Amino acid sequence: MGGAEEEQDMKKYIKYIPIVLIIVLALFLRIYKPAELFNYAHDNDLASWIIKDILVNHHLRLIGQQTSVTGVFIGALFYYLQIPFYLLGHMDPFYVVFLTAFLGTFCAYSFYFVLSRIFSRKVGLVGATICAFSQIIVLSDREVVPTMPVLLWTVWYFYDLYLIYKGKQRPGFILFGVLVALVWHLNIALYIVTPLAVLSWALSRKRLRWKYFFLGMGLLVTLSSPLIIFEARHNFQQTRAIVESLATNKNLIAGTGTGLAKLDRVMQLVYKNTSYIFFPSISQIPVRAALFLLIGTFLLLLLTKKIPKGIALMMLLWQILYIGFFTANSLNLSEYYLNGMNVIWIAIPAIAIGYLLDKKYLQIVAGLVICTYSLWNIHLVLDMQGNQMGYVQRKAIVEFIKDDAQKHGYPCIAISYITNPGYELGYRYFFYLDNMHVNDPESGSPVYTILFPLSLVNSFDKRFGVLGLILPDYKKYNQKDVDKSCQGENANLTDPMFGYTE
Repeated sequence: MGGAEEEQDMKKYIKYIPIVLIIVLALFLRIYKPAELFNYAHDNDLASWIIKDILVNHHLRLIGQQTSVTGVFIGALFYYLQIPFYLLGHMDPFYVVFLTAFLGTFCAYSFYFVLSRIFSRKVGLVGATICAFSQIIVLSDREVVPTMPVLLWTVWYFYDLYLIYKGKQRPGFILFGVLVALVWHLNIALYIVTPLAVLSWALSRKRLRWKYFFLGMGLLVTLSSPLIIFEARHNFQQTRAIVESLATNKNLIAGTGTGLAKLDRVMQLVYKNTSYIFFPSISQIPVRAALFLLIGTFLLLLLTKKIPKGIALMMLLWQILYIGFFTANSLNLSEYYLNGMNVIWIAIPAIAIGYLLDKKYLQIVAGLVICTYSLWNIHLVLDMQGNQMGYVQRKAIVEFIKDDAQKHGYPCIAISYITNPGYELGYRYFFYLDNMHVNDPESGSPVYTILFPLSLVNSFDKRFGVLGLILPDYKKYNQKDVDKSCQGENANLTDPMFGYTE
C-alpha cells in the first residue's frame, strides 16, 4: 500500500518538472549578463529622478513621467515597485533589473496557469515556453520601463474574461476591478479591450450578480484613487488631453496619413511584432508570414472546435479592437502600443501545439517544433551583446569625467554633446549619483563632450563601447575662472528635464 502511495506521489511531483525547468530558464535568461545588457537610457534616467524625488525629497508622487501624449502622465506604481531595489543598491539603478526579471518570469508562469485552466496543461506548458524563451519577449522584459508588464496584465485579463464567461462573477469582477485600475500605471492602450468584459458576461448567459459587480467597481474606484485625486487637483488635465488627442490630428506622424494609409501603418507594425515573436532573426521569411500562419491556425482551430466559440469570438474581437482603434485615431503609433495583442498571438500556437501533443502520431513533430523554437531563441539571447551604450558605458564615462576633473582640480565641469537629437539624454542621474556640479557649456566651466555616433568627428580622446569622449582643452582654463564659473547653481539639478515634472 505504501509503495503505491509513494509511486503516486512521485508521479505527482514529476509532472511539475517541465514547468519548474521552464521557470528556472526563464529567470536565467532575464538575469543573464545583468549589467552588460541593461540598456540604460532616458526613461531609466527619468525613473531614477522620480525615485530620488520620492526618497530624498520625500515627495509622495501621484504620477510618473509624461507619455507621448502631451499632458498625459503614466501612473506612479511602477516607480514605487523599484524603490526597494534602489535602496538595495544605495540609490544605484543597477539592481532594478531584477524587478523586471521577476515580473517576466512570473509572466511565463502566468501563461502556464491561465492556459492550463482554459484549455489544457499541455497548452499551458507551450504558452509558458513561448513566453519564457522568445527573444523579443526576453528583450522586452529586460527593459525597465512602466510598459514592461503589459504582457503580464493581458494574460490575466484573458483569464478574467474566461472567469466571467464561465459565470464565475465574484472572482471575475474582483479581478476586473484590480486589472482596470492598473491600466493607468502601465499603458492606457489597454483600455481598448476592457469592453470585452461586457461581451464575456453576455456570452455567459448568467444573471448579473449586482453585489459582485459593485464589489469589482468599488475596488476599481478605490485602487484608481491616485488618478482620481490627480485629475481633481488639476482640473481633469489628463482626461481633456486624451479627448483632445483623439479628436484632432495634431499627433499624426507625417507620411502615415489616415484611412487606408493609417491601416497599412498599423498592419506593418502587427506584421513586425508577430514576426519577431515567432521568426526572430530569420530574414528569409517574409514579414507577413507569421501573421498569415496565425490567422490560418486560428481558423483551423475554430473549424475543428478546439476553441469554444465564445472564447474564439473574444480572441478575434480583441485583435479587431486594437487594429480598429489605432487605425481610427491620430496617436503616434509605435510597436509597444500593440504589445497588448501579443497574448492572443501566443495563445493561438500554444493551443494548436498543445493539442498536437495529444495526438499519437504528431507528438514527435510538435515536440520538435517547440524544442527547435526554444533552443533557437535561447541561443539568440545568450548571443546578445547589448547596445554598448547602456548602464555600463554611461556609468563608466561619468566616473571617468569625475576622476579626470578631480585630477585637474576642477570643482565643477560642463557637459556638451555631439549627437543626434534625443541621444544627449540619459546621463544626468549618474552625475547626481557621483555628486558632481555640472554646468551648461556657456558657463565657462571645463567642457567635456560626449559623442555618439563616433563617426560624427575625426578624432576623440576616450571610448566607452560605442560612446566617445572629447576631453577639455586644459590649457584654456585657469583655476580662478573655473572657480568663478562654479559659484552658480548646479544646472544638473535645476535645468528642466524632458518628460519630468514634480
